Amino acid sequence: MKGNVIGFDPDTNSGAISGHDGQRYDFATLDWHGHSQPRHGDVVDFQPEGQRATQIYLLEPEYVEPSFGQFYFLPSGRISRSQYWLKFVLPYIGIIIVLQLMSVLSSSSSPLHILSSILIFIFSLVVVWPSLVVMIKRIHDRNKSGWFCLILYVPLTIFIILLIIWLAALLVAIGAGSTASAPAIGAFAVFVMILGFVCAGITIWFFIEFGCMRGTIGPNRFGPDPVRSKMSQA
Repeated sequence: MKGNVIGFDPDTNSGAISGHDGQRYDFATLDWHGHSQPRHGDVVDFQPEGQRATQIYLLEPEYVEPSFGQFYFLPSGRISRSQYWLKFVLPYIGIIIVLQLMSVLSSSSSPLHILSSILIFIFSLVVVWPSLVVMIKRIHDRNKSGWFCLILYVPLTIFIILLIIWLAALLVAIGAGSTASAPAIGAFAVFVMILGFVCAGITIWFFIEFGCMRGTIGPNRFGPDPVRSKMSQA
């Protein structure tokens, strides 16, 4: 029989299921066969024995492969590591390499060089939102809020802005031939360098956590498990 979990108390390791026959059934964790604790609303299949539910199995929702638009432009849902690498990272790297080769192999004044430079600029702007969306989906796959991405992007954005400011101040000082501001510029450079190391550490952590590690086994609060669904279809 199928039903829905209507409550679970982890302190007593007991809960209740509303069967699709309209009856209420109590259960204990001894009868629960799931990858995580029972949650309100979970759809389950169970064997009723009087007013008790036994042999309870969680019916995992089926993962629906996102369309092109959903994958790149909607931050809801989850994606697996293979989707992240094969559908975003590798195509992104491949396009950048092709555009860079077009630029390098052509003379600086040729139409091909100008075209490749324009395409690189346009592509860099166009890919900003999709790259953020794809990262959020990977963060969801690890059962973390999408706002987690701010840990990476906020320090990185500040670092880039401060680096530009430092380079501009350095060029101005060199152009003016003045050494009076050298200590201040040097101290600022140290701060920018430290922030750069912090950003590098965060980037490595994100690469390992969201680029290399497997997502939550089974469904989480952001949706079904894309890996388990693919395995069940095989």
